[in-house]
Amino acid sequence: MDRARFFDIVRASPLGVRERPGIGTYKEKQLHVILKKYLEDDPAYHEVETNGFIADIRRGDLITEVETSGFSGLKPKLSAYLPEYSVRLVHPLAGKKYVSWIDPETREISSRNRSPKKEGAYDLLFEMVRILPFVAEKRLTVLGPVFEMDEYRMKDGWGRDGKRGSHRYERIPVDFLDVIELSTDDDYRRYIPDSLPEVFGVKDFALGAKIHVDLARPVIRVMEARGVIRSLGKEGRSLRFSRS
Repeated sequence: MDRARFFDIVRASPLGVRERPGIGTYKEKQLHVILKKYLEDDPAYHEVETNGFIADIRRGDLITEVETSGFSGLKPKLSAYLPEYSVRLVHPLAGKKYVSWIDPETREISSRNRSPKKEGAYDLLFEMVRILPFVAEKRLTVLGPVFEMDEYRMKDGWGRDGKRGSHRYERIPVDFLDVIELSTDDDYRRYIPDSLPEVFGVKDFALGAKIHVDLARPVIRVMEARGVIRSLGKEGRSLRFSRS
């Protein structure tokens, strides 16, 4: 994690640090542009046609895909890439977030307010349920760079304030906080809570990881697909698991 280089790239971006975005002035989102530049400085390796798809970055036998929205729709690409290339999926996480609202009619932007939501390793694991058939691939690495971010949202939803069901317009990274890497089995095991008994259920996992059970269920599925958690079947009405 080279924070100095990261800040240089952010400052050189069209928006710069904490500069408010214009409306409809560019197509490729800045978070994607910044990450692509950080991961590969030479644009000759950007947007490379590979096995019927366009890879964000390809240098040698390594393909890097920057997925700022998530892993939906990645299965065809992974099927095409993994037999021949190592693949690095990069999904940015908001460890600390401030939200500003854009009025779609007046173009006015509200002051920034701290969001109580923060993302981490379990959110990255949750996203991987969308690529479950590939989780066990040893040539696949998943990176979750954790940022402090400014998020801009359009007030185009429903309700009196237009915030419910609104869509995200832009995210600007402000600081580089951490990097979560999921490459080896031990990387995955790091997020199995130490407090778990030998045989455990979803609620035990959620309690140990300090996450909601609705998040724990897909996380366990990913761990099971990787082979670091083993299903023991049902005990009564509850599924039981153990470490592998």
